[in-house]
Amino acid sequence: MKTHHRPLITLTVLLCFELCANFVFAQSKIEKLAAEVNDPLQSEVLPVISVDGRTLYFTRPRMGLDGEIVIDIWRSHHKDDVFYPAEIMSGHLRSRYGIAVTSVTPDNNTLYLVGKLRADTPPEDRVMVSHRTKDGWSIPKPIRIQMLNAQGAITDYGFGPDQRTLIMSVMRDSSMGGRDLYVSFRDEASDMWAPPIWLGPEINSIGDEITPYLAANGKTLYFSSDRPGNIGEVDVWRAERLDESWKHWSTPEHLDVTINRSGRTTYYTEDAKGEYAYVVWRKDKNDQTDIYRVAAPPRITQVTLIRGTVVDENNSPLDADIRYERLSDGKVLGFAHSDPSTGEYQITLPAGESYGMFATHSGYIPTSEQFDGKEVKAFSVIEKQLVLVKIKENAVVRLNNIFFETDQAALLPSSFAELDRLAMILKQDPSLNVSIEGHTDSTGSTFHNKSLSLSRAQSVVAYLVSRSIEQRRLSAKGFGSEHSIAPNDSDEGKAKNRRVEFRILNK
Repeated sequence: MKTHHRPLITLTVLLCFELCANFVFAQSKIEKLAAEVNDPLQSEVLPVISVDGRTLYFTRPRMGLDGEIVIDIWRSHHKDDVFYPAEIMSGHLRSRYGIAVTSVTPDNNTLYLVGKLRADTPPEDRVMVSHRTKDGWSIPKPIRIQMLNAQGAITDYGFGPDQRTLIMSVMRDSSMGGRDLYVSFRDEASDMWAPPIWLGPEINSIGDEITPYLAANGKTLYFSSDRPGNIGEVDVWRAERLDESWKHWSTPEHLDVTINRSGRTTYYTEDAKGEYAYVVWRKDKNDQTDIYRVAAPPRITQVTLIRGTVVDENNSPLDADIRYERLSDGKVLGFAHSDPSTGEYQITLPAGESYGMFATHSGYIPTSEQFDGKEVKAFSVIEKQLVLVKIKENAVVRLNNIFFETDQAALLPSSFAELDRLAMILKQDPSLNVSIEGHTDSTGSTFHNKSLSLSRAQSVVAYLVSRSIEQRRLSAKGFGSEHSIAPNDSDEGKAKNRRVEFRILNK
């Protein structure tokens, strides 16, 4: 079956236009990006903005050696509201047969791609992934979607910020009309993508639903459609996911003249802050396509951008795998990876939940952090450094995501995911013996604090024993406020001092 992907087909049918630089509609100012991005003589399509708004990836066509139109990846850096001259991406990210970026992960260290690496690349190998390495971007690796069974030549792909969700626009036997939107999830064990699930009649229509984009909150879906109610031929619509089934959505909202206009408006993308949206616009089939920027519509669900570095005890950067989970039930929600050269990472977390982050690197004790997003009302940026300690005798690691009721020793259920990971570390290395050590702030008497800290350490030991860790490998100690790591004259300092750590006794 012959299958092409959205930038190839889009350019084949010559999505082209020329338009004056600025438009003022009823509620928004539409700005055509300057010549640093939009070449006056060429088309630009498939804009993908990084979540921090600092990098814009897009695609331009060129004439290949065999006379066919092929595409290249271009990149423009953005700083102080200025886009710098675009540069073509080379190395493994350039192919004589055409390749384009379809999504960039929040950590900026993984690119999802569409295109061909070889003349004989089969359709099932034309969706790919590339990771940042110390030597540049890795050779793109095909992504396999089970039972895709796409019909026709046109498909679109938009990967979610969690690196485990894929929204696709394809025609299949179950489609209502033309191309419909489906979701697929990555299986961690096999690294395969599950068979597509139809997003349901709230999202799909008898027309075509194309160029899907899943926002940083993982719930808001933007897509273009030629359904009734449009201003132009194809307009951008928005819907909110209502539950975890991915089959129930709010009624799609037409983004009226804040985003849409006559002609075709496609390829919606936005930064995590929700400040700007980027679209491709074509007035009619004889015009050139360029990239435009507009104030993004009001955010339905806010997000927080968590960023920082992963380092070792000597502050040297580490390339670490990071996962984040919902603390209420321990469900893993997504993944990230730190930059191999700088240790930098970024993730986006939707408001309304408390989260735990967990970083791992071979030969080091995993570390965790937490973030409470229950009261988040507006976009914010939080800095969190993740420090990994090398596995060695006397190494001490804080258990950040364990919780107790105030002045009590019983573990709360939100602690279980963190302790299950510690149990897994101990199972993987039977030679490790550890001391669980409790600490308090200075509030209360010395006797009370030592008793409470010991009781909490003993609760952790009891939980680990319940997870089949031998009692002889574990000990519990309570130090009260003897070993404070911050002044006890503020709530922040006291919170740092209330902690449970584990110490490696032998290695």
